[in-house]
Amino acid sequence: MHIAICDDNIADRKHLERLLSRESDKRMGTPNLLYVDSYGDREHFLFHPLMYDMIFMDMSESPALTAEIVATITEMGFTAPIVLYSSKIDYTQLPDLPPNVIHQKKPYLPGPLPELLALGDAHVQGHIETISLHLTDGYEHNIPVRDIMYYTPREDGNALYMKDGTFVAVTEDAGQVQLLTEPYKEFCRINKKVIVNMRFISMLTPITVMMQDYREFHYSPLRYSELKFLREEVNDMD
Repeated sequence: MHIAICDDNIADRKHLERLLSRESDKRMGTPNLLYVDSYGDREHFLFHPLMYDMIFMDMSESPALTAEIVATITEMGFTAPIVLYSSKIDYTQLPDLPPNVIHQKKPYLPGPLPELLALGDAHVQGHIETISLHLTDGYEHNIPVRDIMYYTPREDGNALYMKDGTFVAVTEDAGQVQLLTEPYKEFCRINKKVIVNMRFISMLTPITVMMQDYREFHYSPLRYSELKFLREEVNDMD
């Protein structure tokens, strides 16, 4: 489970990191380890918010900041649990919060964490991220993000190639698909025409990526270090 801590108090943020690390240690040997990213500002967190299965938040330096962040990620489609920890600001008084918000009070304590994390586990098990694309049959379809291996043009149009070996013909171009997949860290546009899911790369060389279906795509050797780092980062998420 991927967790984000959003707290502009560095001491509190580090304390919660330690508490979550202990909870992750308790899960050692299970598939439910915790992967935690920690943020002290809005800008860095909002770069990839949809990758998280749970958020712990207290951005208390500005009274409106937490409400603005929650509204922004909700508009983006975030539905996982958001735990708001009241300290300087009483978040229970904020109007129009989405139903996935849970309220707690600081300080961060270990006692409530197992019950809170169980809500995140339930979301992971029951939620499938999708992107909405227009197929060549004229209808809009929701495509599971986790099943997309890569996007590339075909002789007769554009297509998403799926992990089961099938492909889906779509009307969107590479730029449009890039915007749709941008919230998900595992996707990367490696050249003008191709977007790959880093999870399905079987081999990476300084000039090509080979996908799990043995399809190869070329890219600039100047990006080798970047793609190597991204692939390692995505693999560490699994």
